[in-house]
This record gives sequence, structure tokens and C-alpha cells, in this order.
Amino acid sequence: MLMKRTKRILFLACTALLFLLPGCGKESQQGFDLQKESDIIGHKVAYNAGSVYEIMMSPRTDITKLCFNTQTDCIEAVIGGQADVMVNDDCIIPPDEQRRLGVRLALRGEKNFPCGLVFRKGPNELREKLSKFIDSLIATGEMQAIYDRWFLCDTPSSVQLPDMGPEPSGEPIKIGEAINLPPVAFPVEQEWRGLEPELLQRFARYVGRPVEFQFYPTSSAVPALQAGNIDILGGAIFITEERQATMDFATSHFSAHPGYYVKDETIKERLGFWGGIKQAFHNNLIVENRWRYITGGLWETVKIAVLSILLGSLFGAGICWMRMSRRKWLKQTAKIYIDVMRGIPMLVFLMIMFYVVLAGTGMGATAVAVVAFALNFAAYVSEMFRTAIQSVSHGQTEAGLAIGFTRWQTFRYIVFPQALKSVMPVYKGEAISLVKNTSIVGYIAIQDLTRASDMIRNRTFDAFFPLLIVTIIYFILAWLLGKALDLCVKKKG
Repeated sequence: MLMKRTKRILFLACTALLFLLPGCGKESQQGFDLQKESDIIGHKVAYNAGSVYEIMMSPRTDITKLCFNTQTDCIEAVIGGQADVMVNDDCIIPPDEQRRLGVRLALRGEKNFPCGLVFRKGPNELREKLSKFIDSLIATGEMQAIYDRWFLCDTPSSVQLPDMGPEPSGEPIKIGEAINLPPVAFPVEQEWRGLEPELLQRFARYVGRPVEFQFYPTSSAVPALQAGNIDILGGAIFITEERQATMDFATSHFSAHPGYYVKDETIKERLGFWGGIKQAFHNNLIVENRWRYITGGLWETVKIAVLSILLGSLFGAGICWMRMSRRKWLKQTAKIYIDVMRGIPMLVFLMIMFYVVLAGTGMGATAVAVVAFALNFAAYVSEMFRTAIQSVSHGQTEAGLAIGFTRWQTFRYIVFPQALKSVMPVYKGEAISLVKNTSIVGYIAIQDLTRASDMIRNRTFDAFFPLLIVTIIYFILAWLLGKALDLCVKKKG
């Protein structure tokens, strides 16, 4: 009966969310035309947090400012009518994507922003070599040919990287890409394409080293560079005086202009409800085998969650023993540890562990995430264990000792089974919370479920369908974990 009710609720929730899918039978709203940049006065303008456009727009009082975390959210605001115009790079949405989404580049701004690849501040031989290499490509016209290949094509996602010969061996150059959009840089299955990946692949052969690409969210890209987790940061990053004060840039490899995007009122959506669902499924999962992002992210999420729960439970048991010890220094140490871990937000703790504490150890991001979540989980479960053990009457311990049991046997056969039944409801809730909290590991460049959905959203600009898929998967994971823990208790009973 419970299963039938759960399935019915899940079906109704999914159906309700699917009605929110873009392109499901709604007609495009009327946009407005732009002849010059001053035409945005009095209108609602969407832009990205942390971008140059935020610096340009935030001081203005003659517009309604809408600041979003991602380009996808900005585009959805324009499509849905929450914003009249979005300002971003003029190359951020290729023509074929503009037609599919129902937006258009209404105006290209006059400002010119040179873009460069970023290095840590200070002398850097690799940066000098890259600048020299880019200068040579500009002098021979090859840089222009690379630009034309990706930027002057209506469908850059269909362009293949040219054959550059075998990849060199040796220590890889670690590249962090803070963008996942054609034509600058984007992955197709396991291969990164675009202007910057081609440029860096050519540079790799120039210096005789392989390259290794990794997508970083904008908020953690610079810390990753400064911590030494990556050697070069890319992503159409504008060269500004403020940024040059804290980072070094190689020679600019291309320039961007502000682009003002509005809703294309000439496009009418007539897909219908089921047609919209079918198109969303195809665009988000089938095209370029994007379902592999989901399966890969699922494996990372399960791996981190399971290992963190196991390791955290063992460590929590040790903290519990210290907390219940007769030695004052052990008890006080455990109490301080618990208070500290409870007082630090998990996201902050994760980033400190990755970028500071374990930055020089050579540990992979997944291993760091497991350690961080296990340490945090241990602080909470240790108090659960202590409370559950103390809830068992001390008289039962005395009775066990009286009939000849050792203290360990008394705990194992008398105290532990009762404490387990008492602690399991809250332990299960904390374990499920850990599974959901792993959604923040994308901040240290782990492609978990949430980051996988972001990767897909950045390519398709579909704000809902990838998140809906991930929501359902998290629900199933939490339900399975709860059932598994209940089964463990029954077997122990």
C-alpha cells in the first residue's frame, strides 16, 4: 500500500514539473528591438554574477537588474519573460542554439574585451612559452584560422578537432575550464572541443606534454588555480586591470564584445506537451550521449556517499568512545572536535580541506571529499551513538557482568542491540542527509550527479529537465539507503 502511494505521489510530482518544461506548448512572448545600447533603459536586464557585465550593470539605476548564477538561468529568464534582455558575450550562444531556444542576438556592444588564459601570479615558464606560442600563431595567421573554424560556424558543436598527431607523454598540463559552451570550450563525450581546447592541444605538442581538461564552476576555478590544482585556467576570461593585479595572463587569443539577447518573437512553439517532453529527453540525454554524464555522476555520488558513511561511522564510534572515556583530556578533545565540526558549514569545510589542508598531498578530489564528509559525519553520529548507549539502563550492564560476561561481551550482546534500535531512526536520517549534501562536491571539480546536470544544462540551456532527472535519482538513492539500513537492523534483531 505504501509503495503504491509513493509511486502515485512521485508520478504526480513529475507530471507537475514537466508542465514547467520550456517549449511545452507555450507561445513565445513578444520581445523588443534594440537599436543601441541605451535602449535597455527602463527594462529588466539579466546578467551573470561575478562577470564583467555585473560590474557594468550593478551601479546603474536606470534599469531593473536581475543577477543570476549561470547563463542558463539568464536565458530562461528571457524566454520566460522575467527579463527583457540578457547581456553576455556576443559568442555565448551560437546561431543554431539561438534558433532552438527562441532567442536572438539583438545588438553587439561597442566595447572590446580581450580574453586570455590565466596563470598564478609570479614568474612562470609555462606562461612565457604559451605567450610566445600564441604570438607565433597570430603572426602566421593560424590563430585567425582557429578562430574562424569555431566562431564563424552556425553549429560549432558539430566541428571536429583537426588531426594534430599523437599526444605527447609525460607529466600532463592541467587545464581548468570555467566554461562549458560552444564555441569557446565544451566536452563531447570524453573529448573537449572549441577554440581553447584546440589551442591548448596544439600548445601541448609544441612543449611535448599532454593536456588534461577539467570543468570547474566559476566560483571555485580561481581557488583551484591559486592552490596549484590546475596549471592554466581558461573560459573566455576577460583581461582587466583588477584581475591582472592578482593573476597573470598569457597573450590574448581572441576578443569578445557585449551581446544583448532578447526573445525572438518570430518563433512560435507548437510542440505540444508530449512533443516538448520528447524533445527535452532527446536534447538532454540522447544527443552526444549526454546520459553518460548522469551515469558517471551517479557512480561518483554513490562512491562518495557509501565510503563517507562507512568511514564516518567507524570514526564516529572512536569519537564516541573518547567522549565517554573517564580520561578528561580524551573527553575534552572529543567535545572540541564535535563543536568545531558542527560549527563549520560543510561547503566551507570541503573547500578548506581541498584547497588548503590537503592541497599538497596529491590526494584526488574524490578522496578529499570522502575524508571531509566522513569527518563531518563522524561528529554527528558520535553523539547519536553516545546518547543511544546511555539510554540503555546501567542495570543491564551490571547484570551482564554478574553472569560472567566481560565488558566487551556485555556491550556486544546486551547493550549494542538495544542501542542500535534506538539510534537507527536518527542515524538513517543523517545518512540520507549526507547523500543529499554530496551535491556540493562539484565545487572541487568532481562530476557528481548535480554537476552532471549542470554540465547538461550549460549545453542545452534547459533549466528543468536535467534537474528533474537528478531529483528523481536522489529520491531513489535516499529510499534505497533507508531500506538497506532498515534491513540491517532487522538482521541484527
